[in-house]
Amino acid sequence: MELTPKGRQTVKAIRNLAILLAVLGIGYIVIKKFGTSKDGKVAIGGTSSGKPDLVLAYNTFTGVEGIVLMNGGMDPNENSDLYKNFGIKLQIKQMDAVKDTRSGLHAGDLDLVYCTTDALPVEMGSSSELRSDDVVQIMQVNQSHGADAVVVRKGINEVGDLKGKKIAYAVGTASHTLLLNVLETANMKMSDIDGYQVADGVEAATAFKNGQCDAALVWAPDDEDCVAALPGAKVLVSSAVASQIIADGLLVKKTVLDQKRALISKLVKAWLQGNARINTDAAAKKEATALFAKGFKFPEDVAAKSADKVYFSTLGDNINFFGLNSTYTGMTGERMYGRMAVKYTEIGLAKSPAPWRNVSDPSIIQELMNDQDFTKDTKQEAAKAVAFQAPTQEMKTQEAQSSKIVKLEFPSNSAQLTDDNVATLDREVKELIQGFEKAYVRIEGNTDNTGQAKTNDRLSLDRANAVVHYLVNEYHLDKNKFIVIGNGSKKPVPGCEDNQDEACKARNRRTEFQFIWKKSDATAAQ
Repeated sequence: MELTPKGRQTVKAIRNLAILLAVLGIGYIVIKKFGTSKDGKVAIGGTSSGKPDLVLAYNTFTGVEGIVLMNGGMDPNENSDLYKNFGIKLQIKQMDAVKDTRSGLHAGDLDLVYCTTDALPVEMGSSSELRSDDVVQIMQVNQSHGADAVVVRKGINEVGDLKGKKIAYAVGTASHTLLLNVLETANMKMSDIDGYQVADGVEAATAFKNGQCDAALVWAPDDEDCVAALPGAKVLVSSAVASQIIADGLLVKKTVLDQKRALISKLVKAWLQGNARINTDAAAKKEATALFAKGFKFPEDVAAKSADKVYFSTLGDNINFFGLNSTYTGMTGERMYGRMAVKYTEIGLAKSPAPWRNVSDPSIIQELMNDQDFTKDTKQEAAKAVAFQAPTQEMKTQEAQSSKIVKLEFPSNSAQLTDDNVATLDREVKELIQGFEKAYVRIEGNTDNTGQAKTNDRLSLDRANAVVHYLVNEYHLDKNKFIVIGNGSKKPVPGCEDNQDEACKARNRRTEFQFIWKKSDATAAQ
């Protein structure tokens, strides 16, 4: 039977009504099952629909685990502590290529990206994109406490043995920072080694395992793989000892900081809470590692080993880092950045880098300092200074892993530090000693053969003690960190054993800073 036009319209209307009722019914079931978010949108599977409030890019490094824990993973998540307690929808993006994070920040696709403070001078040159975009560091996220390491083949036992060796490293990165600092402990420069440039720590590890180099700057846990791959290979030194030279930070454009200040302030507070939970709660650390492994597609057991070599920074650490604690004399962001700005400029990687005051913004941390409940949280206290056990008798004579010679000119028959001596110590050794936070330092005073032996022995010891006294009192370093030796004229430099001329005598009048680390501290993999 053929329907009339009016009948066909009626059937069509009934069909449309049935479809509408079906859609409404499905919607009702979904809402009953999953509920709605605070903005009235349906939340399925614990995630939030709609555009995220903030987008963060981070590389595949467990140092990001604090915010991953608070976010419950990588995606905006209404079941997360970050959303429940702070109302923030955060999208975390995995980006290992630094240039991609910087491009995304420039284009406005990313709100926040990672950096390492130590290598930041390389990116803050006079014509750099970060500088023209007014990008600033607003937070210290973590510190490398073993996550960066120097692995070496058999036969390399001290830093001086690296001279002339082929060493793989990633240019202008935290790995490069570690290499420069390690070489400095032995009065060496990049020109003293055969540098083998690679893209990243993973490529450096591959080159080492394939026998393409004598040593490599690698990331945890690749250090363990490298040691296992070659007979006699070992970790020469790592950031487990040099624990104050590499630190991750958070970068943001000033314009974005102004526009989203309330959100970013909440994010930083949440991140610091996540960091503190990882530092103090084994269950939280395990959960954070599992979330990181899932989100970054990383083996969980490997991630756990890597996380053990990271210190997650607290509010107290950030207060110290940004120079907001007038009593703190340790490694601030300004010192870390400024020191490496000089080093990277010397080797041509940094081009007139901006001063620290122009590339940092402590205002978020200052705001959190006014949050009394937050500042009273003992979990947010800064890390305690390393407490050294008194050096053993063996440490007075054992071979040092590295030795830096510093020329200090004392007045005749005097152990009084001159202004020039103080300036030399501040310039050449103070921050190096602070950077190698967990290393013992043996300070040996030496003279030429002029005068009586007993007088020279006493004078050299007094001068070494004067150096220690200055460093301990001026920078609050642990006295037990230092081993003091007075050699008199008994240890001339090679080639000047007879003090045969004034040039040799001048070389023999020296102070040596010898770095000693116990295996359990120095090696992240052994």
